[in-house]
Amino acid sequence: MAASAPATSEILGMLTAHGLAASTQRVALLGEVLRTPAGVHPSADDLYRALAGQFPTLSRATVYNNLSALVTAGLMEKLDTPEGSRYGPVAEPHVNLVCASCGRIEDVLIGDAQLVALVARAARAGAFEASSVSISVTGHCQSCTAGLA
Repeated sequence: MAASAPATSEILGMLTAHGLAASTQRVALLGEVLRTPAGVHPSADDLYRALAGQFPTLSRATVYNNLSALVTAGLMEKLDTPEGSRYGPVAEPHVNLVCASCGRIEDVLIGDAQLVALVARAARAGAFEASSVSISVTGHCQSCTAGLA
């Protein structure tokens, strides 16, 4: 079941607050990522296919360029997996568990106080201001581990 995306007015506000122009395609792309179910991280091609019917002139380059801008602005995260880059909404500080076998990504420890403290400590040590936080751990999910045995 897909998550509900924020209203278009909220997406417009998010883009404006992060200094990005709110093109129709960018609004649709961000909305598509925000409405994906928890733990689902689509690829650029997945997003292109999801929006191509709505925007017949949409190019893959437009999708990649907008994804890059949205990641740079901190409105979504990019995860590098064995199958390629995947994208997801920026949640509270969390850990992405990436299965090297099946490519499944699970978000865990959302809002974990120890993770928040670790990030704050690292930021202070590096005189750095963190705008978003995610940590990726690559390994094998329970289903794939059972298949390896």
